[in-house]
Amino acid sequence: MATKFVSALLVSSVLLLSFEAASALKCWRCSSDASTAAFCDDPFTQDIITEQQRRWSYVDCSYPPQVNYQFSQQNQQSRPVCKKMKQIINDRVVVSRSCSYEDVNTPPNSCLNAQTPSYIKTEFCETCLTDGCNGASQYGPAALMILVSALLAKLLAW
Repeated sequence: MATKFVSALLVSSVLLLSFEAASALKCWRCSSDASTAAFCDDPFTQDIITEQQRRWSYVDCSYPPQVNYQFSQQNQQSRPVCKKMKQIINDRVVVSRSCSYEDVNTPPNSCLNAQTPSYIKTEFCETCLTDGCNGASQYGPAALMILVSALLAKLLAW
């Protein structure tokens, strides 16, 4: 019985991961310093977003960037990611959420080390690969996937 459950868990996890990889990545795109984007601050407040703000701010990030390969490596592969940054700009805290593209070999959260002008201090920067992940806690999507995988495995094991 335990072997059947483990097998079912493995199959359901692979199916969920395949589904996740096949769908387009959607990210939040906003900045807390915009007059109409109070929801973008920390913590992220989805319950105050209007339908129009949602249409403009929850966007498809799957389109690859236009890259001029004349001066860069031909075999460089990029992937879309959602990004959340917390910066101090001219002594004011600004939280921004956006789509970004990074090389598939880039270490996690390397955006924290990006060069910025002297009047900008980056306090926090992370990238993530699941829908809406730049608007929620870091473990929300992963925890949900684990829970759904376990439930599917339980159903398949019966």
